[in-house]
Amino acid sequence: MMMSRSHGKREREIDRISELPEPLIHHIFSFLPIKSVVSTSVLSTKWRYIWTSIPSIDLRVWKSTSTNPCTSIYQEEVNRFMGFVDRLLSNRHDVHSPSIQKFCLYFDTYFDISRVKGWISTVLQHKVEELAFMDHKGIEFPACLFTCESLTVLEIYKSFHELPESVNFPKLKILRLNVSLYDEHLIQKLLSNSPILEELSLDVRFCNIQYLSICGSNLKRVFFNGPLCWDFNIHIDAPNLQSFRYSRVLANDFVLHNFSTLLAAEIVLSNTAPTDSRGRDELGCLARKLFGSLSYVKHLTISDYSLKLLSYQNHFLTNLPSFYYLTHLEVTSASLYFGYNCRDEGNLPRWIVGILLDFLHISPNLKSLVFAEGFSHSESNINYSWSADFLPQCLLLHLKSIEFRGFFWNEFEKDLVRFLMKNSKVLERVRITVSGRSVLSTSSNYRKKVVNDILLFPVGSGKCNIHIS
Repeated sequence: MMMSRSHGKREREIDRISELPEPLIHHIFSFLPIKSVVSTSVLSTKWRYIWTSIPSIDLRVWKSTSTNPCTSIYQEEVNRFMGFVDRLLSNRHDVHSPSIQKFCLYFDTYFDISRVKGWISTVLQHKVEELAFMDHKGIEFPACLFTCESLTVLEIYKSFHELPESVNFPKLKILRLNVSLYDEHLIQKLLSNSPILEELSLDVRFCNIQYLSICGSNLKRVFFNGPLCWDFNIHIDAPNLQSFRYSRVLANDFVLHNFSTLLAAEIVLSNTAPTDSRGRDELGCLARKLFGSLSYVKHLTISDYSLKLLSYQNHFLTNLPSFYYLTHLEVTSASLYFGYNCRDEGNLPRWIVGILLDFLHISPNLKSLVFAEGFSHSESNINYSWSADFLPQCLLLHLKSIEFRGFFWNEFEKDLVRFLMKNSKVLERVRITVSGRSVLSTSSNYRKKVVNDILLFPVGSGKCNIHIS
């Protein structure tokens, strides 16, 4: 018994975390905020300096306690932060010092430019693979940044006026830019000198630019978070594209090649810009151009306003190609996507259902349908009905799963669930999530109330399971 207790005590005294290999400790650190990593220095003598050799350094979370950057408190905190970064990189000044795999930095107008450039030069010397900069100062990056042969991921948030003469990213696979763009040729120059680039993410504010060209034979993912302005043209040539996202307002024109390898697409169009003078026919034609290149897609997310713009095109069902490969469709609201959420009931407008049913006629093989939000209460005085005389083929032959998220279980939503359950002949699963903002959700037996309603609905399929949450 005494030997057993003694053995147990020794087991408890062993510091098993400190016995882990340093690369594994560094890997654990990569999931922690930098402050938490530094705080580990108090654990033991061994841990005192281990944070100074971490290969992943993410400094984007720095934020002053002062809301006014003009105060002395703000500048003092900036100085302390710069001193911390100096100490963090102090043992990284030669090529034999600990490697830096990832470096992320936020800095603004109150940071010392020379010190920031020195930090960047230090990490570039260590064959850094991932870089992310949030530049609110508008500094001119060292020219060697744009010829870094080790970079695989580059993320920049800043204003771009020009690039150095020499640009070369032989290993770059992911490029994310949140930029104000003053020269339409900058993006082309970056892409043409990144021969194996696979992912391009653009959140762009155009400044007197009328044309944007995105071309790359190796591009697999293009995420375009468009500007609030619309008077520019977009050309995309990516024959191996697999994932595509386009949001904000419609461009002035699109030149898009068919994406025959496309797996997933997300088209979340918002209302047109305040200065937009284009008519319904022109907007409908542009929406048709955008969607016409996506006919090979398998998973599609579409916003309410995207559907509305499509309906502006007369006979849009005959003007669009059929989406034969589409198996999963999700309908969402542009208002929630862009951050202006409705506070009373859902964000989806009721008028989209008729347009959606039309779109299902050109999606004959759809298997899964999702309504990402509940429906608005503000249109309750308008009468809506849907005809079952000419049902989409997918309802009759292929649709197996329907999900309704954030429902309030109002009369309109009940009618929609009733209509789809009655006319979907091979339906296997219906999932309904009641919104936490619904009055119904405050009841302990809300599931029973929903189920009791559904039991009275006619069901077109004999093997449909209902899930309520």
